[in-house]
Amino acid sequence: MTELSGTLDGIGLFALLNFLGGLKARGRLAITDRELSGTLYVSDGRVVGAAFGADTGEVALDAIGLALGQGRFDFADDVTERPANMTMDAAELQRHLEQLAAERQRIMSGIPSLDAVPVAVMDGPDDQPISLDRGTLKLLLRCDGRASVLALARDGGLLNTLKRLANLHELKLIEVPRQAEPEPVDGETIVLTRPTSLPDSPEGALAPPPAPEPAESAGHPRRPWWQGESP
Repeated sequence: MTELSGTLDGIGLFALLNFLGGLKARGRLAITDRELSGTLYVSDGRVVGAAFGADTGEVALDAIGLALGQGRFDFADDVTERPANMTMDAAELQRHLEQLAAERQRIMSGIPSLDAVPVAVMDGPDDQPISLDRGTLKLLLRCDGRASVLALARDGGLLNTLKRLANLHELKLIEVPRQAEPEPVDGETIVLTRPTSLPDSPEGALAPPPAPEPAESAGHPRRPWWQGESP
């Protein structure tokens, strides 16, 4: 059994998928970022299925590629469930992933993370005409410097919010203050694990217990709000 685990920050989803493609891997790639999660199903190194909340197929793949690019991942090849809901062949999938990577780069240039807090600004000449759809205008009015991208997405849906914020940034109608980069954490890389025998511990030495996982909040949304539904 082969397992991969780590964080996509610094690696990238698309590089990881290319790596799995080179291995002709088969299995399930689960990605999580805060309360968001998605799953990609891989067969012979190619993505054949995707799930993100209630969405499946290409819509789910786009959601994972654009929204979870800095999350934690776990890949396991010991699963029997491999739902196939992707109809693209290998060449089409590769082109789609390249387009998705370019779109994510465009979004990330202005919206670096889901924790980013956009602020409305009004740069540019006063007589410059600007065309906005109603949803984007509503989003602009909510960019008051207090709500994060993740909080803004609770009403409009995560993908629509990301794309609209990217458009607002390109129009110079919002700015996103850059946050300090976190210190790198040891071990946050791809880890290959196989069943192995554990070395003997020094006499009298005990390994420290693992840190407990943070408990889920009692107010955790029960419905997939990132698809536009209210919690």
